[in-house]
Amino acid sequence: KDKPIRYLTDDEEQKILRELDPFSAKDPKHKKGRQAAKDIFILMIDAGFRINEASVLKWSDVDFENGVIYLYRSKVSNDDFIPMTNRLRTTLRNRQEAVAGEYVFPGRHGGHKTIQNNRALEAAFQRAGITDISTHNMRKTFATRLLSRGAAITDVQHLLGHASVKTTEKTYAAFVKNERFKQTIDLLDTPVVPTLKVVR
Repeated sequence: KDKPIRYLTDDEEQKILRELDPFSAKDPKHKKGRQAAKDIFILMIDAGFRINEASVLKWSDVDFENGVIYLYRSKVSNDDFIPMTNRLRTTLRNRQEAVAGEYVFPGRHGGHKTIQNNRALEAAFQRAGITDISTHNMRKTFATRLLSRGAAITDVQHLLGHASVKTTEKTYAAFVKNERFKQTIDLLDTPVVPTLKVVR
């Protein structure tokens, strides 16, 4: 039996974003960390980035003019590009004004952040009362939102950087089937408008 995919609902996303609001931090020293965590969260949920991909992102890979991010995925050894949502573009524009250096998420002592699990993100999940997720669920949220809106599985495959569409199908087959069944049943709630003319 296929295991259900754990993805964020819109309500859960909003709860986490509230917890990542830098102005909600009681200690001023935590504001910078919360802002970085919020920006990483949006990058993962709007572009399907893995957290290690986010940590090494350079400003030279962000093309604001064309609205895309160029990405080398070491896991499958391929170069790709990811179009930006309006929210992500605004987030990175604001970040660029505040962060100097080569990397979008610079480390404390130069170079890029070394991220396996972002502590500020994990803490936000806990404060929001959402304890059954990890950063990888942001990527699953990205994929399921696309699929539920009718995106082709092959397009989602390329955006996720899967080497084969079989990987994407295996991971999301049950979700796609459930969505298709829901949309089919929804047809019963759609009123039928007669198209035949009544002849008198």
